[in-house]
Amino acid sequence: MSPRYLAALSLLACALVAPPPARAAGEGAPTDYLESYCFDCHDGERKKGNLDLTALHANFLDADSFARWVKVYDRVAAGEMPPKKKERPPEAATAGLQQWLKDALLKAEQAHIDPANRTTLRRMTRGEYENTVRDLLDLSGIMLQAGLPADGVAHGFDTNSDALEISHVNMAKYLEAADRALDMAIATQPVAPTVQKERMTLMDTYLAGYIGLQNGECVLLKDLKPDPNFHIADSDQTQKFDSRKCDHNSSVGIFRHEDESFLPQFGQTAILYPGRYRIRTSLWSFGWDKGQVLPARGTEAARLSAIQLRENGRGANDGSRTLGYYDAPSLAPRVHDFETWLNYKEIIGLNVASLAPITNYNRKDRAMGFTGPGIANDWLEIEGPLNDIWPPESHRRLFGELAPAEFNPKEHPETHPPLRPPLKQEIIGARNRVDRVAGIWTVQSAEPLNDARRLLASFLPRAFRHPVEPEVLDAYVAQAEERLKAGDCFELAMRYAFRAALCSTDFLYHVEPAGKLDEYALASRLSYFFWNSMPDDTLTQLAAAGKLHEPENLRVQTERLLKDAKAQRFVEDFTGQWLRLRELSKNDPDKKLYPEFSPYLQDCLRNETIAYFRALVERDLDAGHLVRSEFGMLNEKLGQFYDIPGIQGSAIREVALPPGCPRGPFLTQGAILKVTANGTTTSPVVRGAFVMARLLGQPPEPPPPNTPAVEPDVRGAKTIREQLDKHRNNATCAACHARIDPPGFALESFDVIGGRRDRYRAIGEDTDTEFAPRPDNVDPAIRIRFKLAQPVDASGNMADGRKFTGIADYQALLASEKSLLLRNLAQQFAIYATGREISFGDRLAIAELAASAEKKGGGIRTLLHGLVESTLFQQR
Repeated sequence: MSPRYLAALSLLACALVAPPPARAAGEGAPTDYLESYCFDCHDGERKKGNLDLTALHANFLDADSFARWVKVYDRVAAGEMPPKKKERPPEAATAGLQQWLKDALLKAEQAHIDPANRTTLRRMTRGEYENTVRDLLDLSGIMLQAGLPADGVAHGFDTNSDALEISHVNMAKYLEAADRALDMAIATQPVAPTVQKERMTLMDTYLAGYIGLQNGECVLLKDLKPDPNFHIADSDQTQKFDSRKCDHNSSVGIFRHEDESFLPQFGQTAILYPGRYRIRTSLWSFGWDKGQVLPARGTEAARLSAIQLRENGRGANDGSRTLGYYDAPSLAPRVHDFETWLNYKEIIGLNVASLAPITNYNRKDRAMGFTGPGIANDWLEIEGPLNDIWPPESHRRLFGELAPAEFNPKEHPETHPPLRPPLKQEIIGARNRVDRVAGIWTVQSAEPLNDARRLLASFLPRAFRHPVEPEVLDAYVAQAEERLKAGDCFELAMRYAFRAALCSTDFLYHVEPAGKLDEYALASRLSYFFWNSMPDDTLTQLAAAGKLHEPENLRVQTERLLKDAKAQRFVEDFTGQWLRLRELSKNDPDKKLYPEFSPYLQDCLRNETIAYFRALVERDLDAGHLVRSEFGMLNEKLGQFYDIPGIQGSAIREVALPPGCPRGPFLTQGAILKVTANGTTTSPVVRGAFVMARLLGQPPEPPPPNTPAVEPDVRGAKTIREQLDKHRNNATCAACHARIDPPGFALESFDVIGGRRDRYRAIGEDTDTEFAPRPDNVDPAIRIRFKLAQPVDASGNMADGRKFTGIADYQALLASEKSLLLRNLAQQFAIYATGREISFGDRLAIAELAASAEKKGGGIRTLLHGLVESTLFQQR
């Protein structure tokens, strides 16, 4: 008997929880299996895949050993081990090993996992906190996330309890956030602020009348003073240009500034009252030829942003938030009209998003010497703040029908010293408004303790998402009473109680009972899954009636939540984490290699992925659409980038793809291809690992220690395949690369920003490279400085031996794995929704969930319904 056999046998025999190794009929014990089929590669000398089975303890209670044995189980179950080229063991022997491992792993897991408390107590994420405050207080646009510490990530998501620690820093920030929310929610005057409507132009901001061409210079179309009957020469026809129709005397025409972050601002008026505002603006596009206005090349797109003013009164472009992209048709003004929430000291900025940066502008001649496209803005109009009722709903959520009254510091002179006034004495920024109400106005009460109990009895159950015990209500009333006795006015005393509630464990944490979720916990888990926020009245009423858990009610409510506009929060948050969209702006592409990249393209790529996921859910499409599709969610910019003609405008919409087009699904979307690149080069390893982990649920092993990284070669001397050869030919690395590299090789058809390519781009003087011709989808204004290097080889072999010649073949192979794709998606949904990792014992439930959905057509919406109705979802 060999020493290796004795060592393995002793290790297996000492397992604390493993059952005696049952022998398969006619076969040896599992140690015989390991000796015969595994030790040749996985011993102390070879350690292929960084695994030494002779030294791997069979103590399944040890976390590291447990994890390694799980990987052994997975590789054997997938048929990957022993390798195809090695002697194949009898099926009965392999089944015996798998059953032995499965029993041992399940028994070990059950020994240290409490099935009634699988999800540990976890706090809300920053996003959940912001959304909950918005919905609780009816403050639909309040911005709180940026002021809170960043959340961690565990098992791919920030909703996991392992990633949501709390510290004194968190608590200090929560106090600040609560104060900010209460400042904005509580009315401080008896009448609504006067609704004002103001029309402004970019011309009013810049006295010189020049913006946006280069270094802050521009052209005002009014300076041209054209005749109303001025004729514009087009390539095929003569058109009459009516200056009055375009409000020409106040229009400002803008070319793309060399700095793409340049954001002309309508700076005449900053927002004083946070709230809802109506914005209207008139946009059109034109061609410019050294002073002559011509028809535009097509519909251009402008971006409107809300910009927070700094202390110096200037807008902080780096802190702006996008309100939307809006079409500017050729010479035909289009008025865009929408409502949005604006915060204190925000102004509106306009960016000519679809125009390419200008780097060859002749400064001497200013705009008169320039030829190229431009976007004109006639005017922008802001109307607001818009309040349907007063006091606003946010105030009523706290104080009911108690409206502000003029503050009297001696309201109760017989029992109190002069009262302390409320913290916020006037609406933010209202000092200079003509409609400012004199004096201090605050909520008052003739029966403060009775009103405090009544108001808190209404507020606390909504804030805590479950009924409140009498002693809890008493404690909060006591806080208000203490402040009243200390001399606070009624509003100030209540404010302390409300703030305490907004910083309490009941508010900040997802409080769930052990075992099966009760009705209120189920309502919360459902709403935070699909809305990233608290349950609404409908869910709460069903929970109070004890009927939410009924299958039909769960199905109806799931449908209602998914159809609601707030479901967009789930769509954006889930894709942002699962597909790493949050990292989309992490690496800026090299401008010499990828000059066609722009912030507008990046936003379009992000919106494509989000819209596509929403379409999959809404249409209940099967998991094969993750990797291959007959349609895409595109706009004009994406159509140009992907070489798909016939799309006009900035709006993302469903587009049927041409035959043979690989675009559409996540696998070939530019956003995914960009987050899996480093800004200069692509790596099949990185992209392959992404596909394995995020789409197939088979994350590869980390590389062995001291494995050298592949250095980017921007000179084009070597292809990435040549650089990877040293890894693939290493026996220790070969097994993992056989699984990782195929999807990565197939995706070599796409460059760093997701563009299709046949040859690599390079920078340098190598003789093997040549200057590239201008790609059809690159704006004529962009200077091409990169060269074309070696051809791309997107062929490869799957781990099981199947071959593919390019991305289309690989898509077909992967689309045939619908069961695998669906099972992984079920697992990703479960981790995100429950806030815990999927254990070895959960795998059967995940497999059953996916199998059930597949029997019903394999739709993703069907899968979501199945998860909500499962024990996996309804257990803590």
